[in-house]
Amino acid sequence: MLTGRALRRWVPPLVRHLPALVSAYLAPGRVPPRLREAAMLGVSSVNRCAACEAFHERWAKGIGLDLQCLAPDEAAAHAFGQCLAVDGPDAARPPADLSRRHQQELIAVSILIELANLAGNRFLAPRAGSRRVDAPRLQVGSLRTARLLDLGMRAADRAGLGRARTRVAGGARGDILEIGIGTGMNLRAYGSRAAVRGIDVSAPALAIAAERADRDGIEVVLIEGDAADLPFADGSFDTVVATFVLCSVGDVDQSLREARRVLRPGGTIRLLEHARARHRAIGALQDRTGPAWARISGGCRLDHDVRRAVQGAGLTLIEERQRVGGILVEIVAAVQG
Repeated sequence: MLTGRALRRWVPPLVRHLPALVSAYLAPGRVPPRLREAAMLGVSSVNRCAACEAFHERWAKGIGLDLQCLAPDEAAAHAFGQCLAVDGPDAARPPADLSRRHQQELIAVSILIELANLAGNRFLAPRAGSRRVDAPRLQVGSLRTARLLDLGMRAADRAGLGRARTRVAGGARGDILEIGIGTGMNLRAYGSRAAVRGIDVSAPALAIAAERADRDGIEVVLIEGDAADLPFADGSFDTVVATFVLCSVGDVDQSLREARRVLRPGGTIRLLEHARARHRAIGALQDRTGPAWARISGGCRLDHDVRRAVQGAGLTLIEERQRVGGILVEIVAAVQG
């Protein structure tokens, strides 16, 4: 999302690279157009700005760039664009086999499309059917629904849930990815020095998360996307966090496999989730009330076996805490190196 913090992060490097941006489009011997568009589409594949993707997909088609069959140099430019969108303009390195001039041009156009993506995600309505939605957890496009959810979660935190949230999210270390970040209720638990990426299917929820991050002075990269199809390379993170997400996603097993894929060896996934209680009477009550609860809560299920799903994804259970008679569960699991 285009926030004040994002502007402070991306506008200064764009200004520094303005001469390279001009030469990327106008000067003779500029960076090849296919490499330029591959890098820009790499940025858009992370940010999932529907308007930017649509425009550049059409442009790429017009110049003969096929994303399904990229040449090695085009694939390197695409990967650079993804890296820049995730790690920032100072951390990403353009392909080494390019000339210095072409490297600078590639950086310049990627920063430009990053800002365009952030603006598009905030101000432009998404195209119908332009993205896959995990589940009807939130109605995409409904800011009112997102604010009501945020209000409910804040009330639950005041009632005691906040302590569990702080234990789970506060224990995250290193490069952190939060799947289903929603309205950003966990942001304070990470602290101001954490390197956090957050992904969610709801643009309105992410808009609230951006407001919260700006207000609390927390650095976070917010991405609209699907937990079952994460736009990150293998081994990108030290910790993956999810709170009240697996009970609502459309494909729990695939979401956990994706979380495992993007974790580094020795990395951990930290979960706070609804779960089916092991107590027979409580579990039976959850089974009976589950369908009605799912209808009023936007698809949240109360009968999910979190432990089984975590182990089925190839993760090793390290820690488990049962809360409220087993209705809530805190889990820490690891990727074995």
